[in-house]
Amino acid sequence: MLHSSPQYKIIQEWVKLTATELIYVKNEKSSMWKRSRGWIRNGKDPTSLAELDKNCFKKAWREESFIKLMNHSWFRAWTWHTEANSKALAFLIVEDQPDLFSILRVGVVPDHQRQGIGREMMDFLIQLARNEQVPKILLEVHEFNLAAQHLYFASGFRQIHLKKGYYHDPPGNALVLSKAIS
Repeated sequence: MLHSSPQYKIIQEWVKLTATELIYVKNEKSSMWKRSRGWIRNGKDPTSLAELDKNCFKKAWREESFIKLMNHSWFRAWTWHTEANSKALAFLIVEDQPDLFSILRVGVVPDHQRQGIGREMMDFLIQLARNEQVPKILLEVHEFNLAAQHLYFASGFRQIHLKKGYYHDPPGNALVLSKAIS
């Protein structure tokens, strides 16, 4: 019976939502959110995040890096899933400061890129910033990463600065992008 399944109980207990807004249950931050195309969950396992990062990037962060980052109070991560308990296909990592979310890393598994998952992750973060009254989101992106730039500009980010020679492998400048949250 559906109502007695563990998945249903988790969903019923932790999450109430719509496709465009996040609602916290019992005044606690939820650990899972239903979105229009899938599910977003808190990313709490450094091994899983490192494996996902390795699947998304040629130059992946090591598991030890995730462990160190997760020890900081400002670290927050989320993963995207087609179903509530399916394998993660995307992730988003931010530095959570009092008046700013700074995006550190966004990745979507290559076979699932260009399907709206990255945009859904960005929409989630923007809505979360609104809900938590965080006034700005900031990020840096390689000048030659046109796919990522397209995602960010389509999500309402604007270039505010250029860091010359910021990247070394491959070499290039970093565009510093910002989005004001209203």
